[in-house]
Amino acid sequence: MNNTIPLPVSAPAPTITSRHELDAVVENIVQLQLNRAEIEREQDQEIAGIRQKFRAPLAEIERYLTLETTWVETWARSHPDSFRDRQSLALTHAVIGFRVSPHRVDRASRKWTWSAIAEKLGEMAWGRRYLRQPALEVNKEALLADRADLSSAELRTVGLKIVQEERFYIAPHRETEGIDADEAWQEAA
Repeated sequence: MNNTIPLPVSAPAPTITSRHELDAVVENIVQLQLNRAEIEREQDQEIAGIRQKFRAPLAEIERYLTLETTWVETWARSHPDSFRDRQSLALTHAVIGFRVSPHRVDRASRKWTWSAIAEKLGEMAWGRRYLRQPALEVNKEALLADRADLSSAELRTVGLKIVQEERFYIAPHRETEGIDADEAWQEAA
């Protein structure tokens, strides 16, 4: 497979002076492109084989991760007092907790389309400032900036809601950063 032509490292580029030399250089370019394509095909096949080899064990691990993370999340949600004023709890091997996502603008339900929401905002005296022109487009950033001044009822009338999600996480400590299990439970108590 090694049909490549070694190129001189510091030689100046030759000047092509005839059609015959041009054909020869183009022939070499075409051969190099074919060689590259063949190597890329071989690489893709090997990568696909490696992915296939690890697909089943990774799927099995993912299944257990999902199952056991659900157990820990269920415990965390049923023991909010263990978190006190914090959103996290340090354990021997990891920190568990809840992260709150930034606020975002979303449709109140699937029946609302963004164009229908834009039309409805345009009909409301308070809603026009949340549109971008010339094409009516919902200005989500402006809505988020004014979210404290907008009621849920107002937003629902135009098919919108402001949402903020809480996500559970488990963040492993580096091996050298683990803490004593007794200390972790005393800290939580």
